[in-house]
This record gives sequence, structure tokens and C-alpha cells, in this order.
Amino acid sequence: MNQFARRKFNSRTFNATVAAALAAALLSTFGFAHAAPSSNEQSLARGAVEDVTPQQKYRTAIREAGGGYKEWLRECDQLPSADRRACTIEAKATYDRDMADAQMILRESGITRPRS
Repeated sequence: MNQFARRKFNSRTFNATVAAALAAALLSTFGFAHAAPSSNEQSLARGAVEDVTPQQKYRTAIREAGGGYKEWLRECDQLPSADRRACTIEAKATYDRDMADAQMILRESGITRPRS
């Protein structure tokens, strides 16, 4: 006997199967999307709030410095090997300047160390 014998479906069985599949698709699409927002949405929500305290400004500055450095290094990797070293050195110098500027935010406000 053929192992893939046809099963008899009546309209009730078919409708129940379709309804279950539709319910699962809707739950996965709408139920979980609202339960846990994506990191992009969370990042946009954080960016919409203005930094007020020196600690907030410092944290934003170091995030931007790190992100910029990471992007710059990614671009340096695309260059020919002869130019890559100079690009990496320039990226590191810019990162160091940005981090020094972030430290300056704290020094100007009289804070010696950022709070976590």
C-alpha cells in the first residue's frame, strides 16, 4: 500500500485546518510584535528623549564615538591594503578625540566619574 495514500478531507476538516493556520499566523504577527519591541524601536525611543544631565550627555557621546569608530573601521576594511593602515590610524585618532570630548562633558560639570 502507498505510504502517501490520500486522506479524505471534508469541508469541516479543511476549514478547521485553515482556521488554525490563520490563527497561528495572526498570533505570531500581532501578538508577539507588541509583546517585545525590537531593539531598533527601543533605540529610536531613547533617541527621541533629549539628554538633560551630564551623565546622559556623556553616555550618548561615548556611544556615538564607539559607533562612529566601528563604522569608520568597516569603511577602512573596504580600502586597498596600502591605504588601510592610514585609515585605521585616522579612525583611532578621531575616536580618541571624541572620547576626550566626552570626558570633558563630565569635567565641566564637576563630575569625576560617570554613574551607572
